[in-house]
Amino acid sequence: MKKTTIIFFFSLLFPLVSMAQKFPDLPGKTLDGEEIMLPEAASGKYTLIGMSYSKKSEEFLRTWYDPVIDKFIIKRGMFDDLYDVNIYFVPMFTGVKKASFEKAFKEVKQRTDKQLYAYVLFYKGELKRYRETLKMTEKDLPYFFLIDANGIIVTTFKGKFKDEYFEEIEEILDR
Repeated sequence: MKKTTIIFFFSLLFPLVSMAQKFPDLPGKTLDGEEIMLPEAASGKYTLIGMSYSKKSEEFLRTWYDPVIDKFIIKRGMFDDLYDVNIYFVPMFTGVKKASFEKAFKEVKQRTDKQLYAYVLFYKGELKRYRETLKMTEKDLPYFFLIDANGIIVTTFKGKFKDEYFEEIEEILDR
């Protein structure tokens, strides 16, 4: 009887495990000049990765800056110090935009507080892999991925920041 129960349990669990998607390798350069590879560089704890690949999506990405910085970096909220989360904002330079990578990197670096350099990761390369793998189909929206300590995507958000997104993230982190 126990053997049958165990086999049944694992047969229910297996489809859930096999559906888990690992975040694809994403190389980049932080504003402090460090070359890193996600999710490897973020292993060991939850990581929130925000990605944008168009000018319009960058506008929506900015709506996330203050709430994310306040909650997970500065930790201004009452219980925010309980959350230990890696954060990466990733502007993506693909196609013809690759040529403007260095100029944009320097401009963003000049406008950004030095304390935040490690949280901005510039990517230069191909887009197709990420669009397909991560289903980033709406060019004008940023995409956010919460990955676990093993680089598995736990949840995804897109578009402007909403308070409900933090509620869902906190629920996951509190488990």
